[in-house]
Amino acid sequence: MKKVSIVVPIYNVEKYLGQCLESLCKQTLQEIEILCINDGSTDRSKEILEEYQKQDSRIVVIEKPNTGYGHSMNVGLDRASGKYLAIVESDDFIAPDMMEQLYQEAEHTGADLVKSNCYFYRDKPKEENQFVNIFGELPTRELICPINLPEIFLKLQTIWSGMYRREFLVENQIRFHETPGASYQDVSFSFQVYACATKVWLVPEAYYYYRTSNLTSSVKAPNKVFCICEELEKINQFIEERGKEEEALKRIASRLGYRVLLESYHGLASAFQYALFLRMVEYLKSYKEKGYLDDPIWDKKAIEEVEKIRKNPNQYFMETAKSFADERIKDKNSPALNNKIYGKAVLKEVLESEKVMIYGAGKIGKEVVTYLMEKNYPKQSLCFVVTTKEGNPSYIEGIPVLEIGQCGEWKEAMVVVAVKEQSQFEILQRLEHMGFNKMVVVDPLVWQEIKENKERER
Repeated sequence: MKKVSIVVPIYNVEKYLGQCLESLCKQTLQEIEILCINDGSTDRSKEILEEYQKQDSRIVVIEKPNTGYGHSMNVGLDRASGKYLAIVESDDFIAPDMMEQLYQEAEHTGADLVKSNCYFYRDKPKEENQFVNIFGELPTRELICPINLPEIFLKLQTIWSGMYRREFLVENQIRFHETPGASYQDVSFSFQVYACATKVWLVPEAYYYYRTSNLTSSVKAPNKVFCICEELEKINQFIEERGKEEEALKRIASRLGYRVLLESYHGLASAFQYALFLRMVEYLKSYKEKGYLDDPIWDKKAIEEVEKIRKNPNQYFMETAKSFADERIKDKNSPALNNKIYGKAVLKEVLESEKVMIYGAGKIGKEVVTYLMEKNYPKQSLCFVVTTKEGNPSYIEGIPVLEIGQCGEWKEAMVVVAVKEQSQFEILQRLEHMGFNKMVVVDPLVWQEIKENKERER
């Protein structure tokens, strides 16, 4: 039996893959296997893997179609044969003694998980390492039972800076959620690990170099807006199926949910923020109603923020969204961004789309069409869509009105959700389930820009 199986998920990372593999091959712990899961890469990743495999027989290359990060990780979990399992992202690298040091700590303590700190690594504009204390005030080199120290659940989900006892993962059926792309799967995986583990050992040293200068990001992808919500639902499903410490784990999950939802909201491109924001408001309402905010794991600052969002969501949105305007229209020499830029950014997304589908044929939808026509958007590339044709005309000002079930040929269109706020969340969910992945919402800031444009045109 190998001492450690290292799982390396790979997708189009030719620029960094060599450095990653080099660091794995140079580990002082020799009894390892390096499982490289190539997720249908279209660049030179496959060729690089083959080159290194010829040099080191411990490298095992597993080729598969592009099915996403979660599926790649589960393939790696299933193929692993080592006593312990480690995860290394293919654009990162590790210190030569990482596997040996963590293996010794695991063997000495009998821990389910041994976890170390890490470095944030940048190679531009100059090469630098920043030590990151992931654990804060949590005790190190002391066996921890996470359910008795729930603060550990809230720490950075660095699944790659640790070593897991593989039998522990198998016995507890801990798996990755197979959502599309690399989108927050570490959240539910980490939660499962901490919920099931009775012995966690934290190591203050850092061995892992997490690359922060890789600018390939998924936050501008419309189909990833709700991925964090899927992870939270995965966590709730896990808690209910587990049936142990259910109430305590749900309270912990609520506090974690608030943190990751807020992080995801701030990280999204401006055109997609409001869609997630509406969903976040629903989660916070639920946490309040269930009494989770009374738990000591909720600090005063977080509770105050939640109440601010709940009491006046539109005001909160208008105050916070402005800092995350679309980068493509941002003047890098300008002072702080303002509300108007946000609305313009969203509408710019729409105007740049080849086809636009307006969900809603009422006042809001008609105002959107008026705006687009004033900007010389071609009428033949527009349509209205409604939930039911009953009571609606077949055309409005020469633009067809379609029932949602008739919109198969418009799947690649940008969908503008132009209905009242209370209906937006349900419609976004429905569109997502139907396979639409380009969606924006007429939120307060977008509506403000439309109205101001109308005034300017007069």
